[in-house]
Amino acid sequence: MKLKCKVFAVVVGLLIAGCTTVRYEYQPPPSESGKMCVTQCQGIREVCRGNEINRVQAERQSCERRSENVFRDCQRNAKGAEEAKKCYRPACHVPENYWRCDESFRQCFEGCGGTIQKFTE
Repeated sequence: MKLKCKVFAVVVGLLIAGCTTVRYEYQPPPSESGKMCVTQCQGIREVCRGNEINRVQAERQSCERRSENVFRDCQRNAKGAEEAKKCYRPACHVPENYWRCDESFRQCFEGCGGTIQKFTE
């Protein structure tokens, strides 16, 4: 019984730890040149995010084509109506991931003379 309670406590602890969020507070650089540098960093981040959106769209379209092909092949090779009813289209979930863009922005921001405070909550 004690082992079950310990395992339960560990699982609950992991679930709670998995719910942490991270936020950042940005202090821009004081100089005009530093502020212009940050503007360039923001532009680079937006290009990166646009590339990520394009990547997701392309992967989603490719996945949907493969999914449709799987379904059609299943339908074509089915031996009767009952077997054909079991055919399905695999789901296509391709999430956007801006982590790399945001991480590069933070490095660029600090390279321009800005400071960032990281808070884990």
